[in-house]
Amino acid sequence: MTEWKDGLTRVELYDAMMELFYRDLESWFNAGTFYCDSCVDDFIEQWPGIYNRDLDFQRNFISLDIFYSGGRIQDYFTKEEFFDLSGYIRCPNCGDSLSGHMWPYDLNFDVPDNFDSNVHEIATLAEKTPFLLMLHPFAKEVYTEIEVISKSIEPSLLPNPLYRARVYENEHDYTSKDFLAAPNKYIVEGRYNHAGKQVLYLAEDDLTCYLEMRKPSMGIMLAKIEIINPLKVLDLMAEDLEDNHFVQAMQLSSLMSSPVEGEGWYKPHYVFTRFVADAALSAGFDAIRYPSVRSNTGNNIVVLNYEKLEGQFHVIDFNYVTEADFLTKQKKQRGF
Repeated sequence: MTEWKDGLTRVELYDAMMELFYRDLESWFNAGTFYCDSCVDDFIEQWPGIYNRDLDFQRNFISLDIFYSGGRIQDYFTKEEFFDLSGYIRCPNCGDSLSGHMWPYDLNFDVPDNFDSNVHEIATLAEKTPFLLMLHPFAKEVYTEIEVISKSIEPSLLPNPLYRARVYENEHDYTSKDFLAAPNKYIVEGRYNHAGKQVLYLAEDDLTCYLEMRKPSMGIMLAKIEIINPLKVLDLMAEDLEDNHFVQAMQLSSLMSSPVEGEGWYKPHYVFTRFVADAALSAGFDAIRYPSVRSNTGNNIVVLNYEKLEGQFHVIDFNYVTEADFLTKQKKQRGF
C-alpha cells in the first residue's frame, strides 16, 4: 500500500491525505467542515442554542488520534505520516492550525447575510442604547418577519397540562394564586417581559420547569395549569419554520438563546428577546413558544397577553416535588 506514494512531493502527499480526511469527515459525521480548539468556544458563545440542543454537535467532539484510528486514512498513511502532515491543516472557520481536537459540524440552515455583524451591533445597542434597537435594520427585519408569520397563524389550544413552579418554602401556605402572575409592582424584567409587565412563563414538562427554576436543593411546589381557550402563538419551534433560515438563526444564536442573564437588574441579553415579545404582541400574538436554555430538549411558553387573558388560566393542582425526585427522573431520561 505504500508504493503509490513513491515519487510524490510533500504537497501532493498532503493533498492526497486531505482528500481522505474530508471523505472520512463526511462519512463518519455527515459534515463538511469542523471547528477547532481555537474557535469552538466562540462558536458556542455565538450559537448557544445549537450547543444546548443539538446532540450531534456535543457528540461529534473527537481527537485527531481517534479520528485517524477510525478512518480510512490509516490504510494509506502511517500514524507518523498523518500527524506530520496534519500540522499543516488549517481550521476552515478560523484559519488556525488544527491540533488536538475538532468538532465536525454543519449548520443545517443558511446564515442570513451579515448576521455576525448584526449580532454584535445588536449586543452593543442592548448595552449602550437599548431604546434605539428598533432603528437597527436587522431589528426592523425581525419585526417584518414576525408580521408575515402572523398572517398565516390562527389561534389554537395549547397542550395541557403546562407547568409552573415556585421554590419551596416550608412555612408558606400555598394557594392557586401563587402560580399565576405576580402583581405588577413585584415584577422585574425577564427574558420576554418588561419590568412591571405581567406575563405567564410556563414549561411544557415538569423536568424543564424544575431546570428553569435553577434546580433548587429545597425542591419546588409544582403546579399543573391548563389554558381554557385557544391562543395565537408565535411558535419558534414549529415544523413549518424549520426551513425559515431567518427564524432558525435568530432563535439558535446568542440573540435569543443565551443563558447569560447579567446580575441584578442589569440584563442586556434580554433586550432583544423583549423586543421580539413587543413585536409579537404588535403582530397580534398572545404567546411565544420557545426553546429552554436550561434543558436541551424542553420548551417553554410565555403568555404575553396575560392581563387580557387572566380568566382563562386554571390551576389543576399543585404538589411538592423534591430535588431527589427530579434527579432520578433526569437520570432515567438519560438512560442511566
